[in-house]
Amino acid sequence: MTSTTASPSPAASSLRGPFRLAVGVMVAMAATVLKGALTTSTGSGMAYPDWPLSNGQVMPETSYTTVAGFLEHFHRLAAATTGLLALALALWLQFGFAGRVAGRALATAWIGGCLILAQGIIGGVGVLKNTPVLTSATHGTLAQLVFATFALLAYQLTDRYRTTVPLPGVAPGTGRRIAVAAVVLMVVQTVLGAIGRHANSGHAIWTHAGHALVVFFVATIATAMAVGKLGAAPGIRTLSRWIVTLLMTQIALGFVVLAVRNPKGKSEDNVDNLGVAFTISMHVVIGAALTVLLATLAAHVFRSTRRAGGGAPGVEEAFR
Repeated sequence: MTSTTASPSPAASSLRGPFRLAVGVMVAMAATVLKGALTTSTGSGMAYPDWPLSNGQVMPETSYTTVAGFLEHFHRLAAATTGLLALALALWLQFGFAGRVAGRALATAWIGGCLILAQGIIGGVGVLKNTPVLTSATHGTLAQLVFATFALLAYQLTDRYRTTVPLPGVAPGTGRRIAVAAVVLMVVQTVLGAIGRHANSGHAIWTHAGHALVVFFVATIATAMAVGKLGAAPGIRTLSRWIVTLLMTQIALGFVVLAVRNPKGKSEDNVDNLGVAFTISMHVVIGAALTVLLATLAAHVFRSTRRAGGGAPGVEEAFR
């Protein structure tokens, strides 16, 4: 039986630190997404009308004495922490691993950092402009793209990425289009959901609900093709199982959200019903997780179906 991995490079272990920090960025980003979703779900986005401080303070009293203040302020702190971790990671790779890390991984780190910066500025401007739909929806969508970007970076820093070789007997590029289509449709789904939440638009909400079936159909085909044709590649089967599981969970939770949501949208009254707010927010978090998993699956598909080059497969692309 032909192996689908090559022997790890002697330099592989040196990337464990950056990999762990990339995972740390993802954990911080997950917390930021959850706090942001709760902030929107409870209508707490304008708990502090200034930015970057909160009521002109680093730690205002209302940030730990009121629910709205707590959610908004600690969402900002979580976002700032994520940004600092992302900056530290990019600088570490740039100056601590010069010549030892792939150019594409370094580019991914800086792209992720720039996305976090853009997201933070857009979020801050949105607060100063009283959270208009455009900035709020863009802010929410960028959060999921940031999450997916650092998931890709974490994959690029793994031994699996460096040692995965092109699958024998599989045409280069197999399964790529449908994998990318699933990611694109998931991002569109995120945009529709964000517009529906922030504009309280029934049209956008029901378009989001209908489009969910399209995402489910395409993502299921993408995972089926990945498992059927590329199942021998490391990680493909596990990712596909998680994607299908979360897709079914998300569809079911979506119907629950439609049933329990406040017709007024992101009203401040929602603070009094944190259970409903948490349910809606988990729908957002699972959506972010699906974006991450679909993007990671696409990265695995691309890695496993690239054209075989000379030298040690999978190593020369990661280290220069």
